[in-house]
Amino acid sequence: MHLCERCNKPATVHLTEISGGKPHEVHLCDACAQEAGYIQQSHVPINELLNQFLKSHAQMPDVQTQRCPDCGLTWQEFKDTGLLGCGRDYDLFEKQLQGVIERAQHGGTHHTGKTSASSAPGAAPAAEDPVKLRQAEIKRLKKELDIAVKEESYETAARIRDQIKSMEGPS
Repeated sequence: MHLCERCNKPATVHLTEISGGKPHEVHLCDACAQEAGYIQQSHVPINELLNQFLKSHAQMPDVQTQRCPDCGLTWQEFKDTGLLGCGRDYDLFEKQLQGVIERAQHGGTHHTGKTSASSAPGAAPAAEDPVKLRQAEIKRLKKELDIAVKEESYETAARIRDQIKSMEGPS
């Protein structure tokens, strides 16, 4: 184990500098390495690094800040509210919406009509059973909650969580 050449703490940065054609090893702790200018920023979140990498290599416009010219909606605002502002948003956010629609429709991308277990012959219509309707709605909301959490739309997730709690009633 190497110690920092400046403060004798355990070294976490190990570099090889070439000076005069000869290699020279440098061992520093994080603080001294940052102070010396070897490290610009410590502990960059991995998601920030990935976003920067993808933006720089994909040459894609930043969907988060892209605004609809008609209603002014951004993708982040849609993620937070779950509501589109106008019909043009479907075209503007088409690629992102396709994933959302597929998750909401269990992999489907177009409407195939409403079907349910209660549509079997002899079964009572779902509308006649409010308990089953409420349970189905809670199940749907829980799926939406999972999606919101995965997409890090925490405001939307909190709203859905509160909706679920109010439907489930006191525990």
